[in-house]
Amino acid sequence: MEHAILPLFIRSSPILTEGEKQQLAATAQPTDEEVDLIRTDPEIRDLLHAFIGDEHSRSTHLQLKAKSYLANGNVDMAWKVLLL
Repeated sequence: MEHAILPLFIRSSPILTEGEKQQLAATAQPTDEEVDLIRTDPEIRDLLHAFIGDEHSRSTHLQLKAKSYLANGNVDMAWKVLLL
């Protein structure tokens, strides 16, 4: 299935399954403002700070965090984490 509305980095992610990508594709993307609001969440802030200067590891860990949100049915939070 083609995920035309998904950003390329999500469509080509080896971390996210097709089913997880379909979950994301079926849900509207949050606004930039909504994404910015989660930066103050302690868990998210720690994750972002842990990988300063290492974009590959940061991206991998954000995708893994999004995967855990998807497993718990929290597609909105998964979107926000992926768009950080």
